[in-house]
Amino acid sequence: MLHIQKSITILGMRSTSLALLLLTALALAGSDGMYESAKQKIERIASDQAERGSTVTLSTAEVNALVNGKIREEGIEGVRNPKVVLAGGKGTWSGIVDFEKLPQLESLRNNFLLSSLLKGESPIAATLTMTSGAGQATVDVESVTIGETTFEGSTLGYLVQAVILDDYPEVELGKPFELEHNVERIDLKPSGIAVKIRN
Repeated sequence: MLHIQKSITILGMRSTSLALLLLTALALAGSDGMYESAKQKIERIASDQAERGSTVTLSTAEVNALVNGKIREEGIEGVRNPKVVLAGGKGTWSGIVDFEKLPQLESLRNNFLLSSLLKGESPIAATLTMTSGAGQATVDVESVTIGETTFEGSTLGYLVQAVILDDYPEVELGKPFELEHNVERIDLKPSGIAVKIRN
């Protein structure tokens, strides 16, 4: 799963991609046309070309198409039946992952807590919350479920740190971080993701 997360660069910014990769590491398939449309929006933000004061909106279908395209481009295997659901300030992704096809998790399989879970195929689900404004955002993870086991509290913190944040040592869940590329805020809605550009 780490390789999936590292490969996703939604909104072209390290901090924002962290906020979204938990939602969209597994994505619903989208058409190539929708993928190209969503990719152009992201590239416009990442290159600081988005109009000041504008709001760039990605529908749920576009978010899914974008991430699915990235997974396809990277040749990532072992993910099927993905689905993304967004809500007000919250998002959940789910799907089935074949852990045997994700060799980057080998070190985690040596962990007593995780060794029995990270084998073969298993359904995965993760839910996060996000608040943002004034050029900052705060992300937290409510829960991660692998198979029939749901991680919360300190155990969840370990799992997220080991699998998600290993390459983001400067980021702490539950603490605000700066958004880049003139982004004022990012709103998660049932209809998709709205990225507000500063005036």
